[in-house]
Amino acid sequence: MNGSAKKLLIVAALASSFLLFGAGGRTAFSKVRVELKLEKPPIPNVSKTLRNPERVTSEPQWLVVYVYYTPQSPRSDGPVQNTYLDDVKMQLTVLFPLKNGSMERLGMFKGGQTLWTVWCNGKNRQAMMFVPPQLLQRYVFLYDGSAAQHTPAPRNELKAEAVFFDRFDRELGRGYYGVSGNASSQADGFARYMAQVQSSCVIEGAFFERSMTPWSCMAPDHFDLVKPAGLKLTEAPTPPRGGVTVRTPRHGDTSTENVKGNTISVN
Repeated sequence: MNGSAKKLLIVAALASSFLLFGAGGRTAFSKVRVELKLEKPPIPNVSKTLRNPERVTSEPQWLVVYVYYTPQSPRSDGPVQNTYLDDVKMQLTVLFPLKNGSMERLGMFKGGQTLWTVWCNGKNRQAMMFVPPQLLQRYVFLYDGSAAQHTPAPRNELKAEAVFFDRFDRELGRGYYGVSGNASSQADGFARYMAQVQSSCVIEGAFFERSMTPWSCMAPDHFDLVKPAGLKLTEAPTPPRGGVTVRTPRHGDTSTENVKGNTISVN
């Protein structure tokens, strides 16, 4: 593909996405909600002839991050047509307390995944990512000054943020766990917590995708498809939506303010 054709595809993608993402109204990914749970992994039904080795961790619970979101479809007076977003990035951050005597700090797990394509049909979705018990045992502890005794950090002391971006790094929506307030105040509050994290306490790539965990076979048709690492997608435009009529926002809808960077919304 030559440079001119590539530019035309990008322009077409931006032009068609304007039909999906209007200047005001709802965020493209609405109702973003984050939950954190400590869970033991599902046990597959396998042969019992293998001897059970000694456990590597004393507490085999995983930190499971549930992210709920709703990819909104444009409001149209015409026939309903499919609209997809490719290369949707979900960025996850979980903050956890670190205490050593009188000194208090925060640690940070960072990571995420990229969704191959998301059907924007207004239906509720769910994503899951996981921190394995070995990393929890290594990093998420409230230290009481004794190297021999560790107490796992309570779940209610954890804070989390999930942010969705499109392939052009425009924000689609965000949600939080453990941070009170509306969307804008939650973002500001979480940013203040992140400012307390030292670079030596940031654990990059801590989140495992579902395919890398014992949850890999759990209802795969209930999740958007995760794009394999390193896969390069073609810059296909969003499918055209001819005859779209822009409606005024419904009662109760308000324009979404930018929290960080550009926030995309649909009419």
